[in-house]
Amino acid sequence: MGVISKGGIKMEFLDEPRVFAHYHLDLNGMCTKWILFSFSFIMSFCGMILLGLGVYLATTASSYEVWFGGKTLSISYTLIFMGVSMTIVGFIGCCGATNESTPLLLAFFICLFLLLLLQTGLAITIFVFQEEIENQITTSAQEKFALYGEPNSLTTATEPIDFVQQELECCGLSKGPLDWSDKRYYRYATYWIKTRSSDVPDSCCEKLNVYINCGKGNAVKDPAEGTVYTQGCQAALIDFFKGNVNWLGGLTIGLVVVQLVGLCGAFYLRRFLLQTPISY
Repeated sequence: MGVISKGGIKMEFLDEPRVFAHYHLDLNGMCTKWILFSFSFIMSFCGMILLGLGVYLATTASSYEVWFGGKTLSISYTLIFMGVSMTIVGFIGCCGATNESTPLLLAFFICLFLLLLLQTGLAITIFVFQEEIENQITTSAQEKFALYGEPNSLTTATEPIDFVQQELECCGLSKGPLDWSDKRYYRYATYWIKTRSSDVPDSCCEKLNVYINCGKGNAVKDPAEGTVYTQGCQAALIDFFKGNVNWLGGLTIGLVVVQLVGLCGAFYLRRFLLQTPISY
């Protein structure tokens, strides 16, 4: 540790970091400090948003299990973990910047670097396995579609399919209302067609026209415009998935870029503090 006295003020140059100290920062140092604080605060805020999204997805996961084959909870838990991690790391960055603490800045740098690697790996995994997930949507849907309407499959098939048909405004699997009929090549709903092969579920009806037996007869005729949805849920779900993947990919790229700035800011500020005198 070096000591310099100037004008009656005792100053030290630190060879080793102090947890808290009062530094004489110039304009560049002050700008870096508050930019890093702002970045860390925004990062914590984004983390809380991801946490909320993950919790919401976890609470509604059962409605999508039929299509994603049990992967929904894994995605929601990943978002929760990422949200908590970003919130905590951002808080460390805020504390390190405001208190001008070199140990906290070092901890922030290391945690942010690890988080950056994790996010990059997650983004690569999502894009690499995108086609596999789309195939999973088709396979899981076909397996559960056959059980629609069966009394023992209320929570595993009927309710999730009703939920998706209303939420995504779709009907059937791939051919729309025809998937609920007993016509050749369209016999996906094997249990349903035993008793109601000419009808579609009421969840196929457009939201303004939902009432008991509103889908009666719509599986074997061209539905009147504005009565039932005509797009198959397989295509609707894949479009939904791709849209969210593109959104998530863009968000991840944006976070990676911002976090790289945060890494540089933490490194620069810590190095600047170690080379700056402190006073008492």
